[in-house]
Amino acid sequence: MDISSSFRRNEQRVRGLGTEPTRTLRAALCRTRRCATVLVALVVLTGATPTWPLATPSVEYQVKAAFLLNFAKFIEWPRDAFHGETAPIALCVFTYDPFGNALDEILRGKNINGREVVGRRTSELPELKDCQVVFLSDKADKRLSEVLNSLKGSSVLVVGEGEDFAERGGAVQFFLDDKKLRFAVNVDAVQRAGLTVSSKMLALARIVQDNGHPKGH
Repeated sequence: MDISSSFRRNEQRVRGLGTEPTRTLRAALCRTRRCATVLVALVVLTGATPTWPLATPSVEYQVKAAFLLNFAKFIEWPRDAFHGETAPIALCVFTYDPFGNALDEILRGKNINGREVVGRRTSELPELKDCQVVFLSDKADKRLSEVLNSLKGSSVLVVGEGEDFAERGGAVQFFLDDKKLRFAVNVDAVQRAGLTVSSKMLALARIVQDNGHPKGH
């Protein structure tokens, strides 16, 4: 499959996502060393079905970093989720960090609705309440229950990649489907956190609930 032609076809199919997020993500991805490969992130997020696999772990986490940024663009937080009108949107990695500098490169210079988007790392549970997005790698997955308990009453999007992460209470889970990177959204977890997810993002997700019974696709 020709990547550039597939990208153009699928970009046309999903113009409903809006042109500004698409341009912003494309520019961010192209600053990485593997621009052509990492454009897979945009193609996947906008509903394409590429057949090429994620080549290496480093490329995988460049792609996932791009997804995290795009998730933040399609989430609405309540006002009290921030410490002030100009407080940043913090994307936090809990304990083990698989991104290296990929997350910082993707977020550099980005803002959403007038708020700077920043990346943080922490191993302290109390600090997670100051985040808007928290990512748990598969190596931190065993601490999901602790994280969820510490965030009760907080408007934080909890994202992970462990098996059944979403069904176990995480809000968004990365998973591979026939070597394609996809994501699931737990609508119960999102509701508990008091977050509003764009219907455009939900349309691209596999929808699950706490009981693990999938709905939709």
